Amino acid sequence: MKKILCIIPACAVIAACSLDEKILSSSTQETYYKTVSQCMTGLNGCYTNIRNIYNNKEYFVVCEGQSDLLYINRSDQPNAVLMVTPSTPRFGSTLWTYAYLGVSRVNAVEAAINRSPLSDDEKAPLLAEATVLRALFYYILTSNFGDVPFYKEEVTDETNGRISRLPRMSASDTRDILIADLHEWILEKGALDMARTNDGGNAQQYRAGAALGLMLGGKMCLWQHRWTDAIEFFEALEQIYGDLSAYPISDIPFGNRQTMESIMEISNIAVDYGLQVQGTLASICTPYRKVSTAEGEDDEDEEEQGTGDIYDGIGIPELGDQMRTQTPFRPTKRFYQKLMPYSSKDLRRAAYTSTGEPIEGNGGYLAWGWPGYYPDDDRSVAPRVFRFFSATKSASGRPYLGNKFWCFGMQYNLDSNSYKVFRYAGALLGLAEAWFQKEDDEKACHYLNMVKSRAGIATVTPASFETHEALLHEIQDEYARELFGEFQRKHDLVRWGIWYDTVWQYNVEAENNTRLRSNMKPCHEYYPIPDDQVINSHGALDNNEYNKYGL
Repeated sequence: MKKILCIIPACAVIAACSLDEKILSSSTQETYYKTVSQCMTGLNGCYTNIRNIYNNKEYFVVCEGQSDLLYINRSDQPNAVLMVTPSTPRFGSTLWTYAYLGVSRVNAVEAAINRSPLSDDEKAPLLAEATVLRALFYYILTSNFGDVPFYKEEVTDETNGRISRLPRMSASDTRDILIADLHEWILEKGALDMARTNDGGNAQQYRAGAALGLMLGGKMCLWQHRWTDAIEFFEALEQIYGDLSAYPISDIPFGNRQTMESIMEISNIAVDYGLQVQGTLASICTPYRKVSTAEGEDDEDEEEQGTGDIYDGIGIPELGDQMRTQTPFRPTKRFYQKLMPYSSKDLRRAAYTSTGEPIEGNGGYLAWGWPGYYPDDDRSVAPRVFRFFSATKSASGRPYLGNKFWCFGMQYNLDSNSYKVFRYAGALLGLAEAWFQKEDDEKACHYLNMVKSRAGIATVTPASFETHEALLHEIQDEYARELFGEFQRKHDLVRWGIWYDTVWQYNVEAENNTRLRSNMKPCHEYYPIPDDQVINSHGALDNNEYNKYGL
């Protein structure tokens, strides 16, 4: 008998499982999946595993902390310093489990929709949504693991054994299949409304729509060097979203939810005495509630939390006095000295000037200081004044991550922000990259300048660069500036084929990251498949790249 997965609310917590998928319910076509609302409920259960991945701060560490832009040099951050092997895959195990659980649920619901008595017109948007969700899970898998098993069929008693023994499939072939599916359902059949993600009612009940599908299609085309196809996907997004200047930089911080520029964001919820769906990201992005150790000091002791609302020497009432912070990740010299220095006029840079004046329309990416109180101030009479954090000391010091990543009023380590994953600006940078690869530097500069103009920094022309390759480097740098901390940097570096050399230069050597130096190997551009999954596959899966380095 055919069996399908049980229906699970989108915010529920799911127990993990492997490719050897367990059948969770004997609900059948005869008892469910008869109406559009029932099919939508089935799709709701597929969203849970997206949240399970992005709400874990370790995924931020994987995407951003293993890059040229953020660093930490501590053994209690094993994912950041790549203490990763097939036998100890760290977050790779969680990532593999939840991504494949998502794939399996999408496939099961898609099969149920196809068997349902709905008309073709009723099925079309549901099947298109399932296609977008499956593409997202495989985008995550191929970006993090490279070649992975690929399947689109429902897991049943009859298929379970074979599916659990699938070998790695070329990531290139996987992406080509997903690109074709997205093109068919969105651009050819028009099964989803060509609307912004947060338009209308979708802002209240998020569903993966055409915008996310187009973004995924374009990103995967960039991976595949299918430049013309990438332009088709991204230009469709341009038709939907229009002029980037309509979307203020001040909307980018994670504390702003369901912003109109967003294509995909993970919105957490914190309601007093009500629903709590939260992540933990802000706990590693905020100045900690204690006096800082000296710049460069390597303190492996457990951080002692301060009392009150004192954050590295500054009383900041809006951050509250209940936050539990960890030793924060800090920007590399490459980012805060070269790409977004204090002297820059970049509106994304900081919330305040060195004298405390607010920067209107800012993005708050970095924080050298903040207006607040001295620890011994009598706040009933003392004014709030701007001061540099203890670890920063001046505008020439290393800043913290800024209020783009902070969660005001945070309780313990529970972060109620809305994490930005894909934004329209990323699609415009994709267009700049694709047109560059097609050797149309005028159009490449046109789209690059859309992002630069909104940020208030100097625009460029092809004549600005001595060589054609120099323009590509500027596009790559603008990816770093615009999408800083948005779950993409490592994947972009791997996609460009420069991850190992870039991270070695700007994280290992420039920051003297001794732990990363000891652990990092070229094979770490992708995570290993966990050993238990290799065993479960009866040897169909492998970690040959890791084996080359004796790992």
